[in-house]
Parts: sequence; structure tokens; C-alpha cells
Amino acid sequence: MKEMITYTNNITVENYNALRHAVDWIRVTEKRAGIALQHSFYLCVAMCGDKPVGMVRIVSDGGYTYFITDVIVHPEYQGHHIGTELIRRALDYIEKDVMDGETVMVSLMAAYQRDSFYHRFGFHSRPFGNHGSGMSMWVTRDTDGQVTTR
Repeated sequence: MKEMITYTNNITVENYNALRHAVDWIRVTEKRAGIALQHSFYLCVAMCGDKPVGMVRIVSDGGYTYFITDVIVHPEYQGHHIGTELIRRALDYIEKDVMDGETVMVSLMAAYQRDSFYHRFGFHSRPFGNHGSGMSMWVTRDTDGQVTTR
């Protein structure tokens, strides 16, 4: 990696899905991806020149819940501390949003076998204490109207 990495707060739907594709994540339709990006509480995109090479989003209810999602670093740029910088920026944003005397919950779903990356920032793998296992499910409706889950 020769070029300097800069950070911005926007990404096109096309580039968003290209990053997802680069790490073998499920493609999100243009409509859904656009809504998701538009409604992000916080969005940070790592750029190498004019190419997005990483990103992170925060989704929040505006109250006490923050969910860090879409932590992606293009495989060609992994190992250069871009993911660390993205998480640091996301956590800094949350910390600035929390007022004196407040407690908030910051959650995330680590990609498979990536828990140790998040432990460095103080995240705990679940189950932990009185927190049960994290869970997720994809719901798909095909063009014939059939709904499947995985």
C-alpha cells in the first residue's frame, strides 16, 4: 500500500456493494443499500485515492443503543491498520455522543473468527456475564414470492 489513506463520510451504493462483494458478503439490493446508508447514524469510509477500501457504519435508535455494522476492509488492504482506525473513529463518535452520567450499549456481530480483533477495543464475546449468545438470520423473498431464511 503506497498511497495515503484518507477518511470520508459517504459512499455510493455501487461502491458499498463492491466492498461487500470483495469480502464475500451477501449483496444488498440497490434500494435497501441506499436506505441503509442514508439512515446510518455514523458512516466512515477509508479511501485510497478515489477508491473506497474500507468502511464502518453505526446504526442507533438515538437513545442508548448503538450497533456497529459493515466493518469491511478490502482484502488487498487488510493488515494495514485500516480496520483499527475505522473502529477507533466509530467508538470516538459514540463517546462524544454520550453525555456525563449516561450509559449506552454498543453492540456488533463480528465476522466469523474475527472476535479477537474486537477484544482489543474492550468488546466481549457472547455469552458473557448476563448477556446471551448473539443471533442473526437472513430473510430472503425470491422473485416468485417465496420466503426463505438462513
